[in-house]
Amino acid sequence: MTFIGKPLEAIDTPALIVDMHKLEENILRVHRATFDAGLDIRPHIKSHKTPEIAQMQVRAGAVGITCAKLGEAEVMATAGIEDIFIAYSLVGETKMRRLVALAKRTPRLSISAESLEAARQASSAFDAAGIELDVMIEVDVGAGRTGVQPERAVAFADQVAEMPALNIVGMMGYASHFAYTRRGEAALAEGAAEEGRVIGEIAGDLAAAGHEMHRISGGSTPTAGRYQEGCGLTEIRSGSYVFYDRNQVDLGAAPMEQVALSVLATVVATPTPERAIIDAGTKGLSQQVGSVSDGYGWLPEVPGAKVVRINDEHGFVDVREAVRPLEIGEKVQVIPARAPTCVNLYDWLYAVRGGVVEDAWRIAARGRNT
Repeated sequence: MTFIGKPLEAIDTPALIVDMHKLEENILRVHRATFDAGLDIRPHIKSHKTPEIAQMQVRAGAVGITCAKLGEAEVMATAGIEDIFIAYSLVGETKMRRLVALAKRTPRLSISAESLEAARQASSAFDAAGIELDVMIEVDVGAGRTGVQPERAVAFADQVAEMPALNIVGMMGYASHFAYTRRGEAALAEGAAEEGRVIGEIAGDLAAAGHEMHRISGGSTPTAGRYQEGCGLTEIRSGSYVFYDRNQVDLGAAPMEQVALSVLATVVATPTPERAIIDAGTKGLSQQVGSVSDGYGWLPEVPGAKVVRINDEHGFVDVREAVRPLEIGEKVQVIPARAPTCVNLYDWLYAVRGGVVEDAWRIAARGRNT
């Protein structure tokens, strides 16, 4: 890319920026805390969709990665990631063909199972292909999303265990209600402990019924780094800890100084003393707002300035409480409310160190939503 080796300000806007020092520190800090608790980390790459970052996580000790979509997993396998977990219900003949093909080129592949129909489809496809597939029983542990209900977990696992070509290797749960409804260090640590207890008890029931529980999987970014040894889990699947964002700051998961991801934008107009316009709107910033601090983006270098409204190509910056006015033509970094949805808007991620562009990474799994 033409911007490598040049100052950050040379990048045309809007553009997605990652601070390499903060990225590296975030990965090392969360991984170290996870390992200290005796847990593995299998990070969710939907947060960054970038093979280079997935490889950084594996080099930093991750046992593998988690993907939300089959398309993401295909990209990561091509990039050389050897242990991939797809934490999503896969159904349909086309998906089964692709899943079998992926399994044939991935040393360690596993999927979640939360319905008998999806499990039967996987069993039929893999039995016909003459290969086996590892399966994690997904249980709804209170988030109310997907997963078999806890009281049905053993009976469900018993039925899956009878299906050809499927090997139950553990269970997973997504416990967002223990993380995203709490704020502050003490509350998040309490949420991590409660999550581990609930998931661990269900895994214990499955183990008592004779099912292998090699992996007991949970985790989210607000609780990442806050689990204790013996919490009931064996691994976490947190993902956004690589970047953090304003939502994570609002929850107390990280201070603003640890947020590694930003959108570089240019001030294109100052229609009134109270308002500036930047060239990042709905196509450049996440449309989600902050969970506490209402807004779409924050300017860390101009405290008090906040993106309060977005159109397709326009970001409306309220500067009434800003420490200084914004000037037409200046470039500003904007912290998004939510990093994963912002990442999915861009083709390239610029890696910056000390204000200089070090590399440019294609967000290769961007748009791979099937």
